[in-house]
Amino acid sequence: MNGGWRGMSGGAPRVWLIGLAIIAGFMIVHLIVNSSSLIDELAREGSDVPDWMPWTWEATSVVGWLAVLPLIAVAVLRLRPPWLSWRATVATHLLMTLPVSLLHVGIMMGLRQIIHAAMGSPYRPSDSVQAILLYEWRKDAVDYVTLALTLAVIHWLAHRADETPVAATPAPEPTRLEVRDGSRTLWLAPADLRWAEAAGNYVELHTETGPLLHRITLAALEQELAPHGFVRIHRSRLVRRDAVRSIETNASGDFEAILADGTRVAGSRRYRSTLDG
Repeated sequence: MNGGWRGMSGGAPRVWLIGLAIIAGFMIVHLIVNSSSLIDELAREGSDVPDWMPWTWEATSVVGWLAVLPLIAVAVLRLRPPWLSWRATVATHLLMTLPVSLLHVGIMMGLRQIIHAAMGSPYRPSDSVQAILLYEWRKDAVDYVTLALTLAVIHWLAHRADETPVAATPAPEPTRLEVRDGSRTLWLAPADLRWAEAAGNYVELHTETGPLLHRITLAALEQELAPHGFVRIHRSRLVRRDAVRSIETNASGDFEAILADGTRVAGSRRYRSTLDG
């Protein structure tokens, strides 16, 4: 997964599912332990607070975190190098704790009001709104950092799982592409191609002697040429890896692959990792 939730293949989706399941499981354990501890503490103090209230208070907090978890995941995937410097990344995520905490508290307090009203016992916090927000923000900032670091580790593991070792790739069988050019039929070796680009119902093949139109989908061509070192660098472009001499990345994270003859082929940050290594 590179730069977002899409673009995953191989073992990456499984890593994300396992990672998110672990986070959800930890939250459930946290809910059970905190609720049980609070019930025991209230019982020792002789409080007549019914058991459903501590369960409600803790459960609404967990639901609030689950609701804002996608926002934190997007922040982790987008607000990071190379789009931001490390210093800007840390500062941005510290600032993100404020809106995330506000959302978490808003969802949590709203659900408590609804559940308490349904149970016939209005929810009346003892502290002011300002005191509640400050108290919750101090805790939420720590929880945000913990979740953000956990999601960053999951993303790193997913990226590692999605990589295929070059040494494990078997040597490709000799292949020739049959390309019909009017009344002619051309046979091209993969080494004759430098890059290819989708063009409607065709793919435009860029060769040493000039461009040719080939009636095939880009996905089918990618599958055919993958064993020969061709990789997707954009949803509509393939390039032969050994034809690339350098890469220039712009501020948005997109890039240009510069070929040996000076041709510049635009690539998307989603596919940047295909040229690594």
